[in-house]
Amino acid sequence: MNRNFEQIFELETSEKYNEAYSEYKKLLSENNADFKTWKYYFFFLWSMIEDVNRVFKKDVDLRNELESELKNGLKKYSELAEFNFIAGYTISIFPYEFGDYEKLQVKGKEMLKKAFEKEQSNPIYKMVYLGSKSLNNKEQSLYKKACVESRIILKTKYSGKGLLNEYYNQVFNRE
Repeated sequence: MNRNFEQIFELETSEKYNEAYSEYKKLLSENNADFKTWKYYFFFLWSMIEDVNRVFKKDVDLRNELESELKNGLKKYSELAEFNFIAGYTISIFPYEFGDYEKLQVKGKEMLKKAFEKEQSNPIYKMVYLGSKSLNNKEQSLYKKACVESRIILKTKYSGKGLLNEYYNQVFNRE
């Protein structure tokens, strides 16, 4: 893991969101934003819009920045399964944060489907995609299996600090 990310994740976990934001901005200016940087930054912005404790000082227009990052991601990363999963998930649960509620709710579900279709072996993508629609008996069984299989990935790939890892473990660790 990149030292910059470790530092940012530590700041996020400590709820030092303003400092984390500054570090993301530095990283983005140095890095010309690869996908890894984009996904953590995008998720950070999305999380700060919903910052219930109001720890992040909002001297930036988060909605515009989030929308801009979504457009940037759509241009650069739309063929990546992980992009479609992260963007599709965030759009599908809070479509009003991105603009036209009804259109974006549909777009978010389409992106979740695309992520699943691109990586059908990923149990998290399968679980969230199946969980976003009405299921028949066979799909219910597939959903339950994906929930169990997802726990292994959550423990290995998303076990660290930071908003994205913490969120994945809180929300996607399903029975």
